[in-house]
Amino acid sequence: RNNLETRISLPHDSSEKFMDRMKAAGEDNAARLVAFYLKSIGVNAQYMNPKDAGLFLSDEYGNARVLPQSYKNLAKLSSVDGIIIFPGFFGYSLSGEVVTFPRGGSDITGSILAASLQVDLYENFTDVDSVFVANPKLIKNPKPISILTYREMRELSYAGFSVLHEETLEPVFKRGVPVNIKNTNNPSSPGTLIVPTRENKTGPVAGIAGDTGFCSININKYMMNREIGFGRKVLQVLEEEFVPFEHMPSGIDDISIIVRKKYLDDDRKSRIMERIAKELMVDSINIEYDLGLVMVVGEGMKNTPGILHQVTSALAKSKINIRMVNQGSSEVSIMFGICEDDVDKAIVAIYNEFF
Repeated sequence: RNNLETRISLPHDSSEKFMDRMKAAGEDNAARLVAFYLKSIGVNAQYMNPKDAGLFLSDEYGNARVLPQSYKNLAKLSSVDGIIIFPGFFGYSLSGEVVTFPRGGSDITGSILAASLQVDLYENFTDVDSVFVANPKLIKNPKPISILTYREMRELSYAGFSVLHEETLEPVFKRGVPVNIKNTNNPSSPGTLIVPTRENKTGPVAGIAGDTGFCSININKYMMNREIGFGRKVLQVLEEEFVPFEHMPSGIDDISIIVRKKYLDDDRKSRIMERIAKELMVDSINIEYDLGLVMVVGEGMKNTPGILHQVTSALAKSKINIRMVNQGSSEVSIMFGICEDDVDKAIVAIYNEFF
């Protein structure tokens, strides 16, 4: 109670700062209670405050990222005797303010600790027995996945797999720590193991995911391909307007920038379109809304001919129009841009094609 009252009474100059303090208070008090209970039954356990442990984050309220020096600070926890109860999803800015990770941030805290301590395995407990090939809400009894690579899980998390926050894998990926996703209510289940590399024994496609809420900034300029720095200039406009981009499929005279529509309020949208039209002297620019993205993911696709044909055929049979396709050089995933109303139907069609 005293901890919560202290947080409320502290001066704050923004609602984001206040909300981060309040969100963190519940987690922090829960950790203190767990540590107190364990001690009361004779377990050698202690609560650890993230600030005292050295978990420092960027000062982006509700969307913070870990600062590099945190890993060295947290590595010192290896010398602590007994069980450490460490609250999740928040840390402190260098100025001493409470800041939180995005939603699902407790997974990120666990990953940072696992990477800092260079553990043999990071067990992440959730409410399902494993990661599945597709959303169980769309597919009856979908195939469970026993093993994935970091890249595969990152792509699937980005595209809508909610079992693990998409930023969770970055700390453990950089330090090569395997992750085991397990069910809290069924801990004997093997779950899904996430590793740096794996043998392809289960077919080219590992998983299918989809997400909505995107739009496409479509730009056309004749002889664009001959203009040095055109893409950089477009992205610079977005950077200066604080709009991150997701994908950038292009042709010789056109380029599409896929962004989440939550970043394009009316004022920002107008500024971006006006700046690109004026500064880059384009022939046309428009924004296409109601865009959904479906990701087909699998390390085995790189060496398997015909995957793109299989997916497009499955979508055609379900009368789903493809607005755009994008594939990176790693070939670990293929992105299909479609009408967001068709995303669920597309996932079912692709699943039935491969499984």
